[in-house]
Amino acid sequence: MIRRLSYGVIPDTLELDEPYRMRLCPPDLATVASIVNQGIDSHLEAVRTSQDGDVVRIMDTPSMRCFLRRCAESSDENAQLLASDIMGTLGYEWV
Repeated sequence: MIRRLSYGVIPDTLELDEPYRMRLCPPDLATVASIVNQGIDSHLEAVRTSQDGDVVRIMDTPSMRCFLRRCAESSDENAQLLASDIMGTLGYEWV
């Protein structure tokens, strides 16, 4: 069951039981790099990229929350769409 939330709301119930894994194409990889490299944030320490570079893992809940927040606050439409897609796979829909 999908839970609908206002755009950008990250629910308190969002928890990762295991690392969140994504296989991305180059444009989305560039989006991830720009979000992760915005600046130092202790809550966004656990984002890993595979050696070949197309698999990204968000390792824990604080990192996921921070990543989603940064994407939602970004002026980059690709970042916003990526965050919405991630939320969908986690059972939430931003409206």
